[in-house]
Amino acid sequence: MSYLVLARKWRPQNFEEIVGQEHVSTTLRNAIRTKRTAHAYIFAGARGVGKTTTARILAKALNCAQGPTETPCNQCTSCLEITGSRSMDVLEIDGASNRGIDQIRDLRENVKYTPTQGKYKIYIIDEVHMLTKEAFNALLKTLEEPPAHVVFVFATTEVHKVPITILSRCQRFDFRRIQLNEIVAHLKKMLSGEEVQADDECLYIVAKKAEGSMRDSISLMDQLIAFSGNSIKAEDARQVLGLVDEEMYFKTLELVRAHDKPGILSLIDQVAVGGYDLQEFILGWLAHLRKLLLIAAGSGRTAAGEMTPEEVDKYTKQAEGLDDRDILRMVNILIDAEATMKRSSQARLILEMAALRLCNLDSTVRLEEVIKLLDQGGDNPEKEEQSAPAAKPPKQSKLDASPVKEEPAEYTVSAEPVSRDFESLWQRLITAVQERHMTAGTCLASARPVGVSDGSLILSFGPQANFHKKSLEDKSYQELIQEETLKLWGQKLKVICQIEKGQTSQTPQVKEAPQRLSRQDEVDRRKSEVMESPQLKNFMDAVDGEVV
Repeated sequence: MSYLVLARKWRPQNFEEIVGQEHVSTTLRNAIRTKRTAHAYIFAGARGVGKTTTARILAKALNCAQGPTETPCNQCTSCLEITGSRSMDVLEIDGASNRGIDQIRDLRENVKYTPTQGKYKIYIIDEVHMLTKEAFNALLKTLEEPPAHVVFVFATTEVHKVPITILSRCQRFDFRRIQLNEIVAHLKKMLSGEEVQADDECLYIVAKKAEGSMRDSISLMDQLIAFSGNSIKAEDARQVLGLVDEEMYFKTLELVRAHDKPGILSLIDQVAVGGYDLQEFILGWLAHLRKLLLIAAGSGRTAAGEMTPEEVDKYTKQAEGLDDRDILRMVNILIDAEATMKRSSQARLILEMAALRLCNLDSTVRLEEVIKLLDQGGDNPEKEEQSAPAAKPPKQSKLDASPVKEEPAEYTVSAEPVSRDFESLWQRLITAVQERHMTAGTCLASARPVGVSDGSLILSFGPQANFHKKSLEDKSYQELIQEETLKLWGQKLKVICQIEKGQTSQTPQVKEAPQRLSRQDEVDRRKSEVMESPQLKNFMDAVDGEVV
């Protein structure tokens, strides 16, 4: 006798054995018991979740010698013939190869004849959505008023393609994907009957790969038994199924958080050399991030249902300190990379680009913190308190300038020429800033220094340099310049930018400043100015946020 694959050998033979579809089996059993069976059913759902199996069990329940009964005996002639696909009263039709109007006309003629042995003549049409529009129309009248001895059962994986006129004439049952724990429990029961040993990690790997399909999980387990014999390990499952070790995803995320670009590229090289499918690697990475996202978003119970107890601890530990918004940004990058990879022959390059983009990501900054710093004038007092004072540079000369007072509405600056020492420091400041941020350095180079007074570096811009002025008033540019002035002047100098009005001398004089505003007006003004910054606009677009 030829070998019978496990998916057929362990196929459910009654309603109690159906896994994960209690809402369907309970309804059908109650309908049979109360003699309220319909003349047409449509079973919709993903592959391998039990649609055709349930249709066969329903056929046995209706045609059993003891029935109709909710518990078919599986011993009478009718039950045995239906199990062996030999029954003349149960016709299984492939909708993909019998999709034309001629086949449906033949069916309409055949339904008139009474069953040969059982009480009902049952038509099971798989993939019914493949029928043509004309075939569906030809079936309408028969489907609505069939002979009393006929029952139709339609199975489909794409119920949205079935015309509404057909759906309205059927009782519809939606089969759901089977939960991970339910698949694992059924595999344990099956392997126990086959006298095969498999560790829990191996079973979870198979169940995850099946994506809710019981048939797929059993077929994969059949393949693993052929590879490993009666003792199966998790490493065997990864090798046969071409899956990356879960530990590699943990390591990948740590490299991303550490901004370790050489490390992440080396890991991708290891994956590629190992012969793994790079698209599968991205899908596995996305699945890893999804679990972390559920934990970070406070839905750890949902994530725990898809993991072993050991994995729960590892994921929970890695999720510490991760913001769900950071994970969302990573997920978006990988989803784009996976979609691009399908259309490109440069799979490795796309993966490497995505990995480098992830390494360049910084942690998300909450807008409340941004606004709080704006209210404080753009400085972070805690940072300044924690920063250690830098060593004082050699003696430097300053540009003579009168103190910048709070009450007067204008600055008074000496017209004496800028000293060579200060000019040297100014050029060094421009060079240092340009090396760190070219745009900031360019904006700084377009300014003319007016003076240094009371911890502020006063800069003057021409009437057409409003963009450069507003850019340097951006908080990130201010912090960058303050770090460099700390190295050159020995103190953090806050940049004060002004626009010249009219002609000025070589050493420009700071013109009249606006009248002093109230605190709230000043905060509103600063918010308005910052929102004009290209950097903050890009930031707001990236996080889909707004200032309120």
